[in-house]
Amino acid sequence: MQLVRGLAGTTRYQREVVKGLGLRRLGATASRPDNPMIRGMLRRVPHLVRIVEETEVQETAGSADGE
Repeated sequence: MQLVRGLAGTTRYQREVVKGLGLRRLGATASRPDNPMIRGMLRRVPHLVRIVEETEVQETAGSADGE
């Protein structure tokens, strides 16, 4: 998830939820497990965060051989 809107004008509760998700500043990203607790937190601040899928990490073990 990524924080896409600033916290100015939000309630204290919303700021605490964003902090609990591990998002500290605008544009920050955090990776959290997909469980009901995290989904509930995201439901409280959908206008402030965006769900970003993790990119696939490519294996680079063969790149040293020129493959």
